[in-house]
Formats: sequence, structure tokens, C-alpha cells
Amino acid sequence: MAGKIKAIVCDYDRTLTDESLVLSENAVTSLKNARRDGIKVFIASGRRLPFLLDVNERRGFADVIIAENGAVIYDPADGAKILLGEGLEELKSAFAGVDFVEVEEVIVATTLPYLKDAKEIIRRNDLSVDIELNRDDVMIMPKGVDKGSGIAKAAEIYGINRENLACIGDAENDLKMFGVAGVKVAVANAVDVLKGEADIVCSEPYGDGVKEFVQSLAA
Repeated sequence: MAGKIKAIVCDYDRTLTDESLVLSENAVTSLKNARRDGIKVFIASGRRLPFLLDVNERRGFADVIIAENGAVIYDPADGAKILLGEGLEELKSAFAGVDFVEVEEVIVATTLPYLKDAKEIIRRNDLSVDIELNRDDVMIMPKGVDKGSGIAKAAEIYGINRENLACIGDAENDLKMFGVAGVKVAVANAVDVLKGEADIVCSEPYGDGVKEFVQSLAA
């Protein structure tokens, strides 16, 4: 499989981090080694770009950052940024000033207790959106935008075929990521539904699971 994988895509929270969201240095080191072996490394997360950019600038382990659950693609090498989705202004305008959401660069984020209220705003404004769940987090996305579409676009930009793409995750929103993966990898702490779709379920959780998979490529 080592010769087959040209890029590794990693979710951030509880995949590259532990439950307390502390980044795994074991995962970082293994991904740096993968880059030295010619494998590209993508981070794909629901988090905002500035946070992920800061994490990468301090450690330098990613070639591409896919933020806001696939809506923002950023190349740290040249600063090129792409925003995906249509109706961005309508979405942000509908939720402007609403106290239970965070309006990000593209998506709107909230939590499960406010899902019903968010759906009412969507209905009232006749918005064309998708709703993604990630454990207790809710992400309101432009229609057709998700981790899968963001990763597919990034892979296209960097000339990587789907069959050469390994995606590693832990939660429900990573199912869309699995949809574009050649190799689907779940860390040991992943939710059962993701493990059920995985080609590989790591024996180790969190960043140690990432390390386990990356090291298997060199075996």
C-alpha cells in the first residue's frame, strides 16, 4: 500500500488530538516523515482557518489546510485560498446577530441544543443549505459543500487521484471524507458508524492511531 498512497488527509479534533484537544506530537512527527517520503499531508477540519494555520506554522507538517468542514482550502506555501459554495452572503446575513451561532468565513456553527432554532431560521429565510453533525457540534453549510467536496477539490488541484488518497477520521462528519477516499482509516476512538465504513480501524486511538497508520505505509 505504501506506493499507492500519495496523500494522507487527517481530521483534526480527536484524530490528530486527544480528547482534551491537545495535538499529538507522535502524529506530527509521523506526518513529517511521510512528507519527507514524498506523501502530501492535508488537514481537514471543521475548525476555522486561522486556528489551523497557527497550528501548522508552529510545526510545519501540512501541505494543505481544508478548514470549515471543507468550505475553505488554503495552501500554506503560497497563501492561495479558495472558498467553496454558493449563496454565502445569504447564509451569513440570515444568521447575523444571532447569539447562539458563530458566523465563520463560509459556514455557520452552533451546537445540538440550538439545532431546532437554527432550522427555523433556515426555513424562514428559504436557505439552500446542508447541515452536518460532528458529535455535539452543528455546521450549517452551503448546499453540496462538505469535507468530501473540499478534499476532492484539493486533490484535483494537486493532481492526486482518489485511489491514492488515504483519509483518517473519528466522527460522523468524516463519512463524507470517506466518500472520496481510496483508503478509509478510523482511529480506535472513532464512532461506531465510521468504523463500520472504514477499510482500516487502528488499534490505537487519537494521534497514536495516525502514527500507527503512517508507520504501516513504510513497513
